[in-house]
Amino acid sequence: MTQVFANRVSYTVQDRVALITLERAARLNAFDAAMYQGVNAALTAFHADEDAWVAVIQAAGEKAFSVGADVNALNENANQGITTGLGGLLLDQEMVTDKPILVAVQGYCVGEGVNLVLSCDMIFADTTTQFMISEVRIGVNPVDIPLKLARRLGYTQAFSFLSPGDAKDAEWARAAGLLERVSEAGQAKQDALNFARRLVNECAPLALRAQKSTLWHAVNVSEQVARDLGNQQRTMIRLSDDYAEGRQAFMQKRPPKFSAH
Repeated sequence: MTQVFANRVSYTVQDRVALITLERAARLNAFDAAMYQGVNAALTAFHADEDAWVAVIQAAGEKAFSVGADVNALNENANQGITTGLGGLLLDQEMVTDKPILVAVQGYCVGEGVNLVLSCDMIFADTTTQFMISEVRIGVNPVDIPLKLARRLGYTQAFSFLSPGDAKDAEWARAAGLLERVSEAGQAKQDALNFARRLVNECAPLALRAQKSTLWHAVNVSEQVARDLGNQQRTMIRLSDDYAEGRQAFMQKRPPKFSAH
């Protein structure tokens, strides 16, 4: 069953993989208030969905993952004296879910599109991808994007990405450390889906979630908080059915059958 949130984002689950799709291809998946609402609602649904263990965020259309903020919506707000922006991502300030979130990128990925991509755990991009953060060229200072870039790339690479706002292709992103490899044109979605299936089929879900949580807190909070949380989760996981199944499968030299319990 496919759900649609805010008439912008679809959500469906196949074999424990949630597919979250930006469905505004006619406007190159530009972010307006409804797009923010749709993305946040889909991520909230994924967090609560016991049938989904991994998510892949993707975008409809071939030309763009997202061209960023909807300029028409921004102009309407400006004309009304509204300066608070069009919305925000839940992922800007919180982990939202400890389940892995992958993202597949093609074509133009600009501004808020980059912000969403940087919020995900792994990025898959193909040879058509062009990342761009051009806010400084129009007199705007992004806040969440520099924070995320600094954590992922370090100061120098982040500054180069942000200023003067030149487009960066997927190969640059790979060399900078955002990607492990560059997909062939049109293959990023399939590559992300294939990797998601590997996580579902080869990894104990409780352990995978604890691992993500430890990483996220180490990067976004502090190493000590992450260590304390990781130790607490490890104690709980060692009491789980999955831990027992993983050990038994290893000893019996067979693939494990995890249940997330």
